[in-house]
Amino acid sequence: MNKNWFIGIDVSKKTLDASIFVAGEVINKFPHVQVRNDKQGFKDLFRWAKEQGMKTKDTLFGLEFTGYYSDALEQFLTKKQVSYTMLPTTVVKHYQRGPHDKNDKIDSAKIADYLFRFNGTECIKLRVLPSKALQQLKDLKSERKFLVQQRVACENRQKVAKSKSEEKHLQKLIDLYKAEIEQVEQQIADVIVQDEEIYTTYRLLNSIPGIGFVNAVNTIANTQNFTAFETARQYAKYVGVAPSEHSSGTSVQWRRRPSPHADLQAKADLSMAALHAIELSAEIRQLYERKLGNKPKDKDIQKKALNAVKFKLVREMFSVAKRARIFELRGLDKAQAETHNTEE
Repeated sequence: MNKNWFIGIDVSKKTLDASIFVAGEVINKFPHVQVRNDKQGFKDLFRWAKEQGMKTKDTLFGLEFTGYYSDALEQFLTKKQVSYTMLPTTVVKHYQRGPHDKNDKIDSAKIADYLFRFNGTECIKLRVLPSKALQQLKDLKSERKFLVQQRVACENRQKVAKSKSEEKHLQKLIDLYKAEIEQVEQQIADVIVQDEEIYTTYRLLNSIPGIGFVNAVNTIANTQNFTAFETARQYAKYVGVAPSEHSSGTSVQWRRRPSPHADLQAKADLSMAALHAIELSAEIRQLYERKLGNKPKDKDIQKKALNAVKFKLVREMFSVAKRARIFELRGLDKAQAETHNTEE
């Protein structure tokens, strides 16, 4: 990428802090502005940048992955047809250049400095906004997750209800959440059916023993239909079912383990899929039993064995999606799989 302007943006819930890289200037002296995190704020940001001499075609914008808070900005940048990249939060956290102080202004300046120094390398990859269908799927998935959490909270509360009236009130709420979950699931199904690429992937994933509606939707949305992650292991680390290494020299040698900052809801859904897969597939059941070894009642061993099954399911999902081929059933009756391949 041959760019001459580099603008780093620190995104928060209500505001955006932007800094422009200036060669030969210290990081905390970069030109800086703070605007609102809304459409008017985006316009104000571009107006300010142009006053600084920015030319849109020669500019690279950079911002961290902040989920919902950066969605509107991404859509604005895409509509403006400007180049931008999304960076992991670790870029700013561990960036060695600049002051050790931490605030939104310095964070945006560090991003701008990073863009300049790593421009044209593999560290900078231009962001392409997912299709409208994938954006809808992501939003509906999040809405379903919220409703399920509320339903479960009511169910847990109902178990310790102190009166019949409280129990009945909670049951009404549970029924209401169930109905709303069904409506959201129908909306998700409509999005899937109306998009040919997503529907094809959904059918491929659904052919895997244990992978049903929930995990298929989770994976398609999280991976942007298998374009956001290059390998199964990368996604497995994202959902916390593959270990990450932490070592330095000879003195720092931590045990390899999954990251605690993973997508824990997706990991929990995969756990349910793994339990179904163990029941349905002789091959997966053999893997699980082999990992258990001679300690089938050891809870720690059980977790590790189940994790191995989850990792295998992730690999199978990437395999069928990348090859565009239905999963080949091994040690499992096809009719049995179609009957039992469902999830809560």
